[in-house]
Amino acid sequence: MRVAVGSTNKSKILAVKKAWRIMGEAEIIPVKVQSGVPEQPRSLKQTIIGAINRAVNARVKVNAEYGVGIEAGYMNITHNLLVDVQVTAIVDEEYVTIGFSPAFQIPLEATRYNTLGEYMASITGRAKINEEIGAIGYFTNGIVTRTDLTYYSVIMALVPRINKKQYKSLPRISEVIDKVSKETL
Repeated sequence: MRVAVGSTNKSKILAVKKAWRIMGEAEIIPVKVQSGVPEQPRSLKQTIIGAINRAVNARVKVNAEYGVGIEAGYMNITHNLLVDVQVTAIVDEEYVTIGFSPAFQIPLEATRYNTLGEYMASITGRAKINEEIGAIGYFTNGIVTRTDLTYYSVIMALVPRINKKQYKSLPRISEVIDKVSKETL
């Protein structure tokens, strides 16, 4: 089984490899693709669409059975409360399944930067912290890492695929993109 991951980020690839074991042996292929959304998604809508686009683009680019797209983005709860969440989309030729990570509150100062990664690099001096422990790893003193968040997001997206008996019908990729695009998430 070939699984294309729409990213070359080390923490994302490691999480997919770890999570995909429940599906059996697979060749996990990192693929650099575009998300079609801003580099730092600033809404749940942008984050979901970015994850789906990454999954579709990666699967098509290397002709894999599955594509996995992972996008981290902000959810605005109130004017001064933002949380960061990872969304995973897993696609095959026609269908998509979605999973979310636990979300965590981010400092409002982070919104002054283009990305959370840039903010984290500026306060830690670690240019690639987003590919290592991530913001969550820094804020929790290593108790939870970005790989952990991504792992749970991927597992959640796999739920309908590992329990096919209960999930007899999956949503079509085009239907989900159309519906999410019209919502104010």
